[in-house]
Amino acid sequence: MFLIRRVCKVERKDAWEVARLLRSICDAYSEATGRASATVYVSGAGTPSQEIEVCAEWEQETIDANRMPNVPGSVKSDNDVMFPLLKSYEIEFHEIATDDKISERAG
Repeated sequence: MFLIRRVCKVERKDAWEVARLLRSICDAYSEATGRASATVYVSGAGTPSQEIEVCAEWEQETIDANRMPNVPGSVKSDNDVMFPLLKSYEIEFHEIATDDKISERAG
């Protein structure tokens, strides 16, 4: 099991528009591919933080490459609008430490 996290660093003025676009992108993937629903959140616009970030995260059983034919059309258009609003963009991949994995790997 993995946690995938999209991290968008933005200017304060763009935080909620990027959150709206990221929500739309994640919902499109959920509807088109059955991917788990994402949690979208904003850090630093109304809460203490070093930088303003808009993030989306969700869990997946496996990590697979996104194949272009599987990308919903609305994702492409939302990304075209969103990317010029970003200062930086990263995707993080985290392996979830389930009880089974801990027992198997830590003894």
